[in-house]
Amino acid sequence: MTVQETYAGIPYEIRKRSQAKRMSLKVSHDGRVWVSLPMRASLKDARSFMEKNIAFVQATLDKVAAERSQKTAEKPNAPLAVLVEGEWLRLEVGEGEKFSMNILSNEVGSEDQQVRHLLITVPQEKASSEESAHQAAMQYWRYTMIHRANDILPKRTVTLAESFGEPLRRIAVKDQKSLWGSCVKARRSINLNWRCILFPPSVLDYLIIHELAHLRQANHSPAYWRQVEAWCPAYEEAEKWLKANGRRIMALTA
Repeated sequence: MTVQETYAGIPYEIRKRSQAKRMSLKVSHDGRVWVSLPMRASLKDARSFMEKNIAFVQATLDKVAAERSQKTAEKPNAPLAVLVEGEWLRLEVGEGEKFSMNILSNEVGSEDQQVRHLLITVPQEKASSEESAHQAAMQYWRYTMIHRANDILPKRTVTLAESFGEPLRRIAVKDQKSLWGSCVKARRSINLNWRCILFPPSVLDYLIIHELAHLRQANHSPAYWRQVEAWCPAYEEAEKWLKANGRRIMALTA
């Protein structure tokens, strides 16, 4: 069981796990926060645990943000846009009572052309400076995208696998640093990078099909690519999109 919560402006997850023997709290390198607890523990226990350890969480998040800021400073062409369902949108950050994210359109030019951008609002306490507001916005964007990935990617994978008559035993969403996905044929297991949720729907389907095809051909032989083409005739266009955007996506979410 997983429950989404927010405390002191920090989004986090409460995860009940049968294998957990005690409560634990973790802050990942990409800013995700979660509390794991045994099945016998209550949500109230988890919230109290988060509250008691909020100083540790905030200090760790500050460290993560500082490291990310340093990496960004080292990149002369750090992106000023974020990706949502395959569309690069200019990021704008505003202040609000709570975190929120909305795609907006502005009319520009003499022909009233619509230009879309992504507005992320952050709580005032997170916006003491332009840099801190931007870091908080990016953290919230990543958190939202990872949550969507965990919700959508397994369902879409099951749908495609069933349509091809390829049952699966396990689907996992991971934070892979160099792979979009992987397949273990013997276990009928598929792993997907959470960043796949950023792809256009057609490219996402291709990526899943790319892994599903390994259930029949555990290689990249001509027979494998014939299987991919049979399931995804326009796969070459998806490959072009990945080659054009892959590096930028990895840099954006590092």
